[in-house]
Amino acid sequence: MRSNLKNNKHKWINKLSHVFAISWKPTANWPVESVSGNIEQYGYSMEDFLSGKMTYRDIIFHEDIDKINSALLDIIKDEDEESFNLEYRITSSSGELHWVAERSFLTRDKKGNIVDIQGLIFDITEYKKIDFRMTEGEYSTLVEKGNEGIVIVQDEELKFVNNKFCELLDYEKNELIGGQILDHVPVEYKRVISKRYMKTLTDKMNVQRNSEVEFLTKNENTFSAEVSFSYIHYELKPAVVMTIRDISERKHAEIELRDSEKKYSTLVEKGNYMIVIVQDGNLAFSNQKFNSVTGYEKEESIGKPFSKFFSRGYRMLIGERFKGDMAKNWTAPRKYTVELFTKKSTKVDCELNLSIIEHEGKPAYMVIIRDLREQKEKERQLNEILGMQALLIDVVNDSPSIIFIWRPEENWPVEFVSDNISQLGYSAEDFVSGRMSYGDLVHPSDIENLKGEVRRSIQESKNVSYEYRIFTKSGEVRWVDEKANYKYDEKGNIEYIQGIIVDITDRKKVNDFIRIEAEIGDFFVPAGDMKSFFEQFLDFTLQINTIDCGALYIIDEQSEDLILVAHKGLSNNFVKSTRHYGSNSIIGKLLTTGYPIYKLYSEINALNKDKDLSYEGLKATAIVPIKNDNRIVAVLLLASHDVFEMPSDVRSSVETVSMQAEEFFASFQGRPKIEKTTDNSQYLIESLNDLFYVVDLEGCIVYTNQYFSYVMGYAKDELNGMSILGLYQQNRALEAASIFSDIINGKRTISDMPMESSNGKMVMLETKFSKTKWNGKDVVVCLGRESGSKVSNQNLNTAFSVR
Repeated sequence: MRSNLKNNKHKWINKLSHVFAISWKPTANWPVESVSGNIEQYGYSMEDFLSGKMTYRDIIFHEDIDKINSALLDIIKDEDEESFNLEYRITSSSGELHWVAERSFLTRDKKGNIVDIQGLIFDITEYKKIDFRMTEGEYSTLVEKGNEGIVIVQDEELKFVNNKFCELLDYEKNELIGGQILDHVPVEYKRVISKRYMKTLTDKMNVQRNSEVEFLTKNENTFSAEVSFSYIHYELKPAVVMTIRDISERKHAEIELRDSEKKYSTLVEKGNYMIVIVQDGNLAFSNQKFNSVTGYEKEESIGKPFSKFFSRGYRMLIGERFKGDMAKNWTAPRKYTVELFTKKSTKVDCELNLSIIEHEGKPAYMVIIRDLREQKEKERQLNEILGMQALLIDVVNDSPSIIFIWRPEENWPVEFVSDNISQLGYSAEDFVSGRMSYGDLVHPSDIENLKGEVRRSIQESKNVSYEYRIFTKSGEVRWVDEKANYKYDEKGNIEYIQGIIVDITDRKKVNDFIRIEAEIGDFFVPAGDMKSFFEQFLDFTLQINTIDCGALYIIDEQSEDLILVAHKGLSNNFVKSTRHYGSNSIIGKLLTTGYPIYKLYSEINALNKDKDLSYEGLKATAIVPIKNDNRIVAVLLLASHDVFEMPSDVRSSVETVSMQAEEFFASFQGRPKIEKTTDNSQYLIESLNDLFYVVDLEGCIVYTNQYFSYVMGYAKDELNGMSILGLYQQNRALEAASIFSDIINGKRTISDMPMESSNGKMVMLETKFSKTKWNGKDVVVCLGRESGSKVSNQNLNTAFSVR
């Protein structure tokens, strides 16, 4: 069939047929190699395409181009795929839209690359008018086979309904499609549905709270349902997915248990929900479903405190809510999301619905518990599908981010590249055809570093995030930021590499230092906090191209020693080893020669006989003094992890910054002694290898030292203003709040409760607390030490003496 399509020029196609044959290449703009004569029915001639005047892409409806791009991505990944089947729209020469279904064969070269696509295009416009079908069937498994009704609403119309929704309402699909969802709810619920629908569209995110409403069936009966709303793009336009869960059984159970003494009915015992009765804080009844999920026999569970069935972080919450509701005689149902604790100590995400009832003549709680595990897994899968779809659409459609798919071979041959590679002067065909590899773009000075970074990321099983230089087609050098991840086959071998590169040249350039001279005065106005000034100054300096790390030292006026006051981009061990240099030490003398020095760090490290700091991986290094009246008051140590020599323009930029900053460092030297003492105390706090932090009486963090930021894995800006409870495990937050309350009230001054770092790691601490003043406000000063070591009173007194 393939040979007939191409060699016989499609003579077998009837001119009046609604099927035309075509052979096109999946390269830039999709050029056509051959097409059947009956293309004329759409207002085009064969010559339009064969002459190159038009390409196949020219007649694709613009909203469907991304859909085809996405499908091409999928078949490029799967080298075993031999066919290309897709529904999309084309436009006639008069602008009329036609739905078509493509059924084509793929021709691949020896390397598995797709050379051309040959097949038949079926006009299915009339079929589309009478039968709606989900695009590409990406939701079929999750949506059609579930136990919940799912609809997609777009422009207030039902665009899709699944089988379960039709079953719930007793309608056929074609009776619902095109209608309005509000036509199927009683009038008293129309406002709720409309409001939640509009909020989802406006906020472009999921509505967190589910709504309980009623729906009308075809024969005017009603049933209770719980509805959730999610924002998606459906056929490239904003839409809302509504998930409708029939809760008639649950509602009926609530009524049965509240109004009847038949609490052990078949409905309760054999339903899909866990149902228990709690009286005086203990379990008075549990159904089979509850016992099955928790793993307890009925005899074990009856009489057991209900709070014991929840993970520790929820026990106090449940107990307080139960007591509060009972005291207020709260009759309306209450709903909470919690973690149920099973006999095997596993956690089960659940939703509790509480109602106060009378049980054996005394008030009690009826608790209906819904297992959320299946729902959360479905939500995760659906969000994963939608997230990938959104990513591809966003990146491929006019994005500055360029998508690549590389083979894990020498020089990184390209399997796919997005059309916006044109912003660098190249076409996608340059790479897909094999004429160029990605390695051909990379700057020769950066290629070995990039290869090393790739090897290291593979060894450490982590994704690549790297900045380097490439050439445009015109020869211009551009900086790019690459984010790439590896896709493995079943045997654990790298199958291909997916990556996105973004041009960051403008961010890297700091060539125009006229701007520095004009702005540095406003940028570096030292206030009362000299530490902030030093950090700000170093941050500004590190904006210079090539430099990616550095340290700032000031000269002590009495001892003339060098004291580290700010650093960035350096490891914690390196900082510990270089915090102080004596004025008579070899490194101290090198740093205070009085003129700029540019060397490889390996040469500087060779002078340091006591410590080997080569592990830091520093290469090109600059030592630049900052003077006042020809006397050195500070020294900048700047370095690069990537290049071996500081370019001349970088040297000029660094020295310009140094000269412009001299007057500001001079103002620090002239400050009163008492102010300097305060600053020196603050430097001492920053040099502590203990976790120092300050919390106001409302539990908000107002200050942390560098070591606290390092251990906890947060930037200082993230920590400032954060609630202290956010640094403890969620299930121990209430316990932490109780401890903090005791500290404020003077009931305790020490705690061994561990904290939780940003990556979830537990940090074991012994922490001492003291109430004091900080900038004139009442605060709690905290000093913690790791691994069970005792916090010294000397460190504590030093910390508490500041401010």
